[in-house]
Amino acid sequence: MLIRKCILGLTLLSLAVSGQAQLGAEIAQKHAERAGDKLAAVKSLRAEGRTFISGEMVPFTLTAERPNRLRVDSFSPVRRVIQGYDGESPPWISHSEHKGGAIQAMPAPDAKDYIANADFDGPLVNYAAKKYSVDYAGEDTIEGRRAYKLLMMSPSDDIFFLWVDTENHEVVKRTVYRANQQGRVTIETFFKDFRPVAGVLQPHRIETTSNGRLVYVMVIDEMKANVEVPVGTFAAP
Repeated sequence: MLIRKCILGLTLLSLAVSGQAQLGAEIAQKHAERAGDKLAAVKSLRAEGRTFISGEMVPFTLTAERPNRLRVDSFSPVRRVIQGYDGESPPWISHSEHKGGAIQAMPAPDAKDYIANADFDGPLVNYAAKKYSVDYAGEDTIEGRRAYKLLMMSPSDDIFFLWVDTENHEVVKRTVYRANQQGRVTIETFFKDFRPVAGVLQPHRIETTSNGRLVYVMVIDEMKANVEVPVGTFAAP
């Protein structure tokens, strides 16, 4: 009898896990299909805005291109920082206050995050081909909006969570975990102020916290789709 109960318990657990994976896949599919053919029609993006960090306002321009190329230029009266990734070579950074602005390789943890952020469509679109796993983890209310909570695992076995708005199927929150000398750090990013760009909703305000403390706010003033991107934009000079 005990053996039968154990077998029954394992069977029910397996069914529950399978159901969570199936529901997670369905939510990921709704996210991928949220804008129909308009999503795939967007080949590049350019955004201009401001980052508010440590009491300072730093203007920036962001250029992204399919499938995974990204460049961010941040500049102020006293410094200039350029970050880039061409989808092939390691991400690079140039900081006007470090080594005279010479091109340097990003530290490994920063490079890993930058490569993930360079994914033009994000991890949920074609997640299986990108070797992510997705499981349904319940529902929450984020900024007054109902959202599905998804447990994600990256190809390198990193665990993180995404929250997908139940109405528009946009990602409205992301939680990742990082380790430092003080222990584990919880980094939460909130995506807000969605506006249509070439028929696809895009966040125009992004807030990031570390262990509950606000680190920075990005405000996008203008975003354009399908802009011409000069050859060499993403490669290190």
